[in-house]
Amino acid sequence: MKKHRLLAAVLAIIAVTVIVTGCSKKKEGASGSVKVLRLWTHQNVPWNESNERLAAGFMKENPDVKIEIEAFPYDDFEQKTQTALASRTGGADIFELWGGWILDFAPSGALSPAPDYLIDEIKNDCYDPVLKGVQYNGKYYGVPIEFNQEGGGLLVLKPWFEEHGVAYPATWDEMIDIARKNRIYRNGQFEMKGWNFVSNDTLLFTYTAMIVSKGGNYLENDGHRFNFETPVAKEALQTLVNYVTADHLTDISTFLGSGFDNEYEVFLGTGLMAPRGFWTIAEGKEMYGVEWGRDFDYIGLPFYGPEKKWVAETGWSQAVNAGTQYPEECWKFVEYCHRTENLIQMAIDRGMIPPQKAAATSSAYLSALPYAKYVVDVLDGARHIGYINTDIMKTALANVFVDMVQNGVSVDAAVKRLTDECNENAL
Repeated sequence: MKKHRLLAAVLAIIAVTVIVTGCSKKKEGASGSVKVLRLWTHQNVPWNESNERLAAGFMKENPDVKIEIEAFPYDDFEQKTQTALASRTGGADIFELWGGWILDFAPSGALSPAPDYLIDEIKNDCYDPVLKGVQYNGKYYGVPIEFNQEGGGLLVLKPWFEEHGVAYPATWDEMIDIARKNRIYRNGQFEMKGWNFVSNDTLLFTYTAMIVSKGGNYLENDGHRFNFETPVAKEALQTLVNYVTADHLTDISTFLGSGFDNEYEVFLGTGLMAPRGFWTIAEGKEMYGVEWGRDFDYIGLPFYGPEKKWVAETGWSQAVNAGTQYPEECWKFVEYCHRTENLIQMAIDRGMIPPQKAAATSSAYLSALPYAKYVVDVLDGARHIGYINTDIMKTALANVFVDMVQNGVSVDAAVKRLTDECNENAL
């Protein structure tokens, strides 16, 4: 989710927004009434252009429906959306929502359950993590348009590897060995970070992937309870702390207000490697003018343990306001967007992974985004992160991690606190 908040901060797009109580409306046209549906989304140039194309294609097939798109800066979008859903008045007919928000609001009745025919279709060919993130009490309150990926991929500073004749790492040990030998750390300051896993997103997904790839588990009660007080979970967390305190592969400046996430140092040439989702490739180009294949590369992230397992949360989904006057038309638009050919084009346009297997493994998608293959090859190994607002989970982990690094808090105390905080907020 943070990725789009950051992009929104730098995009100079002005959204023209008209907020009214109630969402659907009718307009009289030359051939009779037209049903007008409002779609809310966040400001992001590729996403907004993609939505415009989808809306145009849908309206061509359905001339009695008009889709009006309103795009907001990310922070405004989050605030307006959550206010509208909490009050159950106004807002949009169709929302593009971060998956975690759906689980927050499904119990309130603010969202319309997806029709059975559409759920049968997506269950048949969607990856497990994206489905679990929109499910509540046996019903589905959204339809995924993205497989959110923070694991499975590694940004590398390509010119440095070429200049020093170092091969890209194929195993976890090779990756850490390269980072140890080649990071530049003098007088408590980094000139080159070796392996930077420290950001809100990356720390959580690196840590949980380490646990499950080692054959461990941190979920109980079908994902509604958490337990990090296991030998594997303790080992993984202490290992990550040691990478900071003993090996000096990176630091915790991101958590102390530096304003820089881990991918930027690769883009700036001050970081060798950073595990990150490949959505950052487009960000690097837009924000720093760097190019994949020239200034940096994107390869498969080696696994910590012997199993090719990792953890994912539901990404962006489309959901329908329970108060819309036109639920049938809203879900018809959602279904249109979820056609395989449209999911492929949407993913290409937005630089993301489709939630549908047929789309993600298609030659059209992989030809357009060849670096996606490293992740697509291991998508079946992804496990759902668990039923919790992941912003809370990320913050809880970041806090205990900082306490371990700065204050010497023991791993036993840290995992107990993390377990308790996650269970207090579990859904």
